[in-house]
Order: sequence, then structure tokens, then C-alpha cells
Amino acid sequence: MTQRSNISTGLKSGSLLYAAATFHVRRIALIALLQLLLLLPAPFTGQCSAQPLVLKSPSGAVSVQVIKNNQGAFYSVSKNGHTLIQPSLLGLDISGKPLLETASPLELVKTEDVKEAFQLLKNNNAQLRISYKKYKVRIGQSLIEFAIFDNGCAFRYQLPKGKVHITGEQTRFTLNGDERAWFFERTNDWKLKSYAGLWMQTRSDSLDKISPGGPVQGKPVVLQLADKSYLFITEAALQGYSGMRLRAERNAPSVDFTEQAEGFDVQGPYPSFTPWRVIGLAKDLNELVNHSMIESLNPPPDPGLYKEPDYIRPGRAVWSWITRDDRYLDPGFEKELISAAAELGFEYTLIDDGWEQKWINKWPVLKELIDFGKTKKVGVWVWKDSKFLRDSNYRDAFLDTLQQLGVAGIKIDFMNSEAKALIDFETAFLKAAAKRKLMVNFHGCQTSTGEYRTYPNELTREGIRGMELNIMNEPLPASHNAALPFTRLITGPGDYTPGLFSKKGPTTNAHQLALLYLMESPLQCIAENPLTLLNNPRFKPLLPLLRKLPVTWDERVVLPQSRIGELAIIAKRNGRDWYVVAVNGQEKEITRTLDLSFIRNRSDYKGTLINDQDNGFSARPVHAEQQGKITVTLQPSGGMVLCLEAKPGIKEGRNLKKHK
Repeated sequence: MTQRSNISTGLKSGSLLYAAATFHVRRIALIALLQLLLLLPAPFTGQCSAQPLVLKSPSGAVSVQVIKNNQGAFYSVSKNGHTLIQPSLLGLDISGKPLLETASPLELVKTEDVKEAFQLLKNNNAQLRISYKKYKVRIGQSLIEFAIFDNGCAFRYQLPKGKVHITGEQTRFTLNGDERAWFFERTNDWKLKSYAGLWMQTRSDSLDKISPGGPVQGKPVVLQLADKSYLFITEAALQGYSGMRLRAERNAPSVDFTEQAEGFDVQGPYPSFTPWRVIGLAKDLNELVNHSMIESLNPPPDPGLYKEPDYIRPGRAVWSWITRDDRYLDPGFEKELISAAAELGFEYTLIDDGWEQKWINKWPVLKELIDFGKTKKVGVWVWKDSKFLRDSNYRDAFLDTLQQLGVAGIKIDFMNSEAKALIDFETAFLKAAAKRKLMVNFHGCQTSTGEYRTYPNELTREGIRGMELNIMNEPLPASHNAALPFTRLITGPGDYTPGLFSKKGPTTNAHQLALLYLMESPLQCIAENPLTLLNNPRFKPLLPLLRKLPVTWDERVVLPQSRIGELAIIAKRNGRDWYVVAVNGQEKEITRTLDLSFIRNRSDYKGTLINDQDNGFSARPVHAEQQGKITVTLQPSGGMVLCLEAKPGIKEGRNLKKHK
């Protein structure tokens, strides 16, 4: 969880307004020309490469140019002939010395076509098919590996044999400077401990001075380019290394580490690599949400570690920490919660912070609740502060006990860093949990880098500013929620804990309902007290939806009216059913006409539209002839859910039109 205190960010979402670039075309061209002239290779002297290397994606749409001169090695990224990343420095320091040899030429030593298909839990285990070209570039004794996709590129450095001490990295991402940039902000040191910042926007050349805490920004940074397409910067396959942050330097963010000049040691099996530095591209928000580079760059699961993966089961969990009262953690109350989970059709209950302190005989009490849960077909997750598990002997003994008692999963909290020591801790913990067939939910941690592919027992992680801030005098504004599907959640599932109707902050009931579908997490922990949902008459219209609430998806379609931080409208399919959900990030009423023509044979569906009404909900049927184009009105900071339930006898996938 994020820090449980009443610390204000001091910033209001929306207060940082984007100012459109007004540079004259000739001035832009002149700046670009000057940048290129400064980085052009010097005349060939036998000490540097005279010719650049051009590395292309499978279709040739994306190209990376690598050049070398006496000042170092540089790369640039283009798509369809348009330069998106200007020439940017490459480099890594080991014990204060550069990995790349300035006097050595460039050499392309290997090219490989990569085609792969794999499954991901968050995609309902559907096959994800990817294709890219992999290149190995040699500079002296050092190798840089590039992966070029048709929707982006990535690169990583091969490390020398043996134990090495990383003291810095020169990798930069040089932008034009006029891009619209989204980043997360929190005006205290928890910003880069828990990644629980408020998403907001500025110009890319302001990222170095916009934050009161300094120029270091967390990942990802999402940018909108002049042609309205998108670019994001992050990393993939973070293992055995320190997490990458971005030190903003005017319009050229560079790689930054928690350890700073102190550095960190790395020793892995040879060949060993740094994590991938990722530049993702998307022509629109639909491509952004459906991007798959991050997962693709992570290695597949170890078949020995996951030879019996049936214990990894997505689901919904009841939870009472955020709405806790005097009955919190009382064993009798916990049984009521388990019964409520069963009545709602939920798969899990989560026993959170304090259970070990409150229960004098904690193991017998926990066993009693687990056994009671089995009678209701409800599994039990438990919370634990990570500081008690840093010792591997204690960790293993604790996990052995959880396994023997029949616990389904563990929510582990307060890593509070992405320094290498903590990344190593997370990886070792996932392996230890997998050996005992335990699922994992990380809290108080950095954002995902796709590790959930390699370790599928990681169902979700925080690294997100979620609903618990609503009880800390920092209620989440609607604009933050309307940004999350296009920012933090593109890196992987986020444990936002949606649906806090009783403390909804400056949003509406239908907004809170829509968050249950927008905030993707294979373990969806519902914030509202389940007894309130079952017993309060105003929630009666929601109960059929909650009982069918999906937590994994077969398909996602972002509707074109969506705008980051202003309006998120996404259609999602689970099996035969579609859910079209929207949250209004603006403090004004808006009306939009939604085109659902990508769903064919709409007469095969029974539609129900749930919207805001007074202090509750309105639910009305939507007839088949309306479902091609439907007009909806969203209250200020409001939301809506359109449930399109397939009529009996309709086969899965029959009514789908290929969406492009």
C-alpha cells in the first residue's frame, strides 16, 4: 500500500495545462539540422565508424539508425521517415569507466527474425502473437542488442563476464521538446518509492522543472506527438538490476538509478544483459492500450517452476481495510465477509494489515477462516509487511506455513524502492512463492516491467495511485482516473482497488462502477464493504453485474472520443459479452455518440445502460437498433457502463468484427 498518512500533493489535477507549440516550421527544421550536425560522425580516421547502421522493423516502418563518432555512440528512431527520437547518446559506466570503446567502429554481427506466440493471464490466456527483428551491434568488445518492432523499438547492453559494478548509464531519449507529456506527481519522497503519483501533463521540455521534488521522473512517460500519435518510454524485463528512472534534462531524459553515484553490483550467468530500454509507438489510444512490447521482451516462464500452474486463478476479492471499523479483523466478522463473497460469487477474501497483531493465536484463527472459506468456495489471501521477509530463512518458513494452511496468495507491502536489492528481493520472492503454489500481489513498489509473463503467479501489483488515497485527505480526481488506462496501466495490471461508493471523493457512483472494468487486474480487490453492497437497496441494480464482473479480457477497443485525462471510453469483451465503460475526467457534463459498429449482429445482445441518477443509479434497456450508435450523457466527473449480454445460444466470437 502507499504511505498511510495525510500528505497533500500540493497539486491539483488539471492545473498544469498543456500549451500548444508555436514554433515556426523553419525554426523547427533549423533546430533539427543543428542537432544532426553536432552529432554527425567525424571524417573517417581509422578510429570511428564512417557509415551509420540502419536497423529496420519487419515491415520497414520503424528504423533505428546507430552512428559513431569521437564523442560516442548515438541512436535515433524514425517511423515512416519521420524522426521521433533525435540522435541520442548510448553508454554504460562500469566502475567509472565506459563500457563502449570510443575508438572502436560499429559492426553489425547478427540479425534474427523473431516470431512468437504466448499466453497472458490478463488476456484471458488468449494467444498473443508478436513479430520483431533482433540485431546485435558490436562496438569493440561490447555488444548492444536491438529489438525493432513495427510499433516501437528497444535495446539493451550486454555486460562483461563476472561481477561488475554499475556506476551510471548515459542512455538518453532526445525529444523535439514540444510533445505533450504525461507523468505522475507526488510532492514528497514517496513519489519514487511507491509510484503512487497523480497523473498530469506538461510539455516534454518542462519535465526537468515541473516537479517540486526535482527532475527525476518515474516510468512510463507518455507523449503525444505533433501528428497526434503516441510515444512512451519505459523499460522491460527488470531482473537482477536497478530500476530505471528518467532524469529529465531539458528535452533529453536520461537513465537514472536509485543508487546514484554509489552504484550497484551485477553478476548473472553469461551472457548477462541490462533490462531493455523501451520506446513504444502507437498511432492512437487504441494501439496504446493494446500495445504488447513490454510483455514480449520478457522471457517465458520456467517450465520447471510452473509445471503445475492450476493454482494461478484470477478472481475478485472482498476487502474491509479501506472501510474498516471496530469490527475490523474480528474473526466472526471475517466469516461474514467470506459469506458475503460467496453470495456475490467472488473467489477470494483478503485479510489485510494487523491480523498477526490482533490474533493472539494467529495460526489457528487463520486456519479456521481458511477452512470456513473452503465450505463457501472462497480462497483466502493474507497481507504481510516485506521488512519481515528480507531474511530468506524467515521468508521460507513463513511461506511454508501459508502453504500448509492452504492460503491462496499473499499481498506483500512496503518495498518502497526499486534499488537493485529490492528488485532482487521481489524476484526471489516470486520464485519462492511459486515453489509453494502461492499467488502474489506486490504493494508499495514500482510499476510493472512485464515480469508477470515470466512469473505468472504475480497476479497484480500496486505502483499506482489507487483508491486508498480517498481516505487520506487526498481524494482522487476524475481526471487521474481518466488518464490511468493510457498511462500506468499500459505497463501491466494495477491493484487500484476500485469501487469505493461510500467514499467516492469528487466522482459519482457510476464513475466508481466504471472503474471496476477500467482498472485492469487479474486479482480485482473491491474497495467497498461487501455487506454494504448486499444490504443497501441502492446497490441492488448493481448486484447482477458484480456477480458476473470479469477480471480478464479477450479484447479491448478504445473508442476514438477518448482523451487522456479528459475522457476514457473503452469497450471490452469477456467471452461472449461486451462491456462499454466510460469515465468523464472533466468537471462538466458531456454528451457523446458512441459508434459500436465493430460489434456485428448486435440484435444478438441484450443491452443495459447504467448511469448516474441522483445519489444512486439509473438502469435502462438499450434496444438492438440503438446499439450501432448510442448517445450517452455523462455527469461532471461521472461515468457509465453499457452491458451487452449475449443472448442464449450465441457462440463466443461469432459477432466480432476485426477492429483496426
